[in-house]
Amino acid sequence: MATNQQKGNCYLCGAELGKVAMKNHILKQHSDPDGEQECCLIKVEGMDKRYWLLLDAPTTASLKNLDDFLRKIWLECCGHMSAFMGSGYREYPMSRKLSAFPEGSQIGYEYDFGDTTRLLISFVGRTRRKKQREVVRLLARNTPVEWKCAKCGKSAELVDAEDMFGEEPPCYCRACAKKSEVDLDMALPITNSPRMGVCAYTGEFDRYGFEEYAKCNKE
Repeated sequence: MATNQQKGNCYLCGAELGKVAMKNHILKQHSDPDGEQECCLIKVEGMDKRYWLLLDAPTTASLKNLDDFLRKIWLECCGHMSAFMGSGYREYPMSRKLSAFPEGSQIGYEYDFGDTTRLLISFVGRTRRKKQREVVRLLARNTPVEWKCAKCGKSAELVDAEDMFGEEPPCYCRACAKKSEVDLDMALPITNSPRMGVCAYTGEFDRYGFEEYAKCNKE
């Protein structure tokens, strides 16, 4: 079972706010009117809304740039195919520029057409920023969902990837996983991602933990 987490951290100043408040915070506090780059402010959510990101990227960037970033932070496990889609499952080319999506528009995204992870992408505003080394910049992210062990109620460490068919993923501390005869070779780690427990996803490419980020900025 998971706690109901909606708050997140601002990766620019450290503020902890809810999803809607965070969007307003970014627009008011972190848009640089003198910045060289006009950007799309983008909200990305898992379908259950537990997991969310706020990103910015230049309007000249492409969906391929966004796809690359989403794979790194949330999705990549086995090099699966992915697609961005509009209404009626109309697929957008990866070369489509972000400027083609007006403020207020939404599109879908799918990674892996077998064990599919679906995301909702919303273009929620326009901002400006100074030129960045990375095309897509992480502005805010939900704080990690706190999953509890299904047996003892302590913090979970593992998810049983062979039993992912209920409403909640079967999560266990390591001790209870052994007692419950969970196949530890098939168990996957708890991650801050809507792909947790699916296929072979372990979060190994996710380098965007807030504590790591804050530590690097202090050094």
